[in-house]
Amino acid sequence: MSEGGERRDGYPFTWSCRRSGNCCAIPGGVVRVDGDEVAAIAAFLGLSPAAFRSLYVQPDGERLKDGLGNRCVFLRDGAPAGCAIYPVRPAKCASFPFWPELLADPALLARVLRTCPGLRADAEDGPERR
Repeated sequence: MSEGGERRDGYPFTWSCRRSGNCCAIPGGVVRVDGDEVAAIAAFLGLSPAAFRSLYVQPDGERLKDGLGNRCVFLRDGAPAGCAIYPVRPAKCASFPFWPELLADPALLARVLRTCPGLRADAEDGPERR
């Protein structure tokens, strides 16, 4: 494992977060939230769950709204970039990049490898970084 990155069985890459914020700005990304996550984030922000849903959850009641430029509404710019709700971020965010859909969709995997500077493809197993 190079650069001290995290490696998990079955995933063709190592990962070490560089706090670029790029993972939170991939167009088309969807972060679903369940009731427990809504309650935790709302409490963290000092809002009622209803107010949080009104401000930050899509009308379908299941996923976060997009912020500027289709980025996560909680992505904060800076060097390094940061998550405004990091201590209570949804499980989907906390599990990045070890998502089953990256294994199931080679095009998505290649896109994420190009986007995230903290990912390094295994030369023998995965798509090359471009």
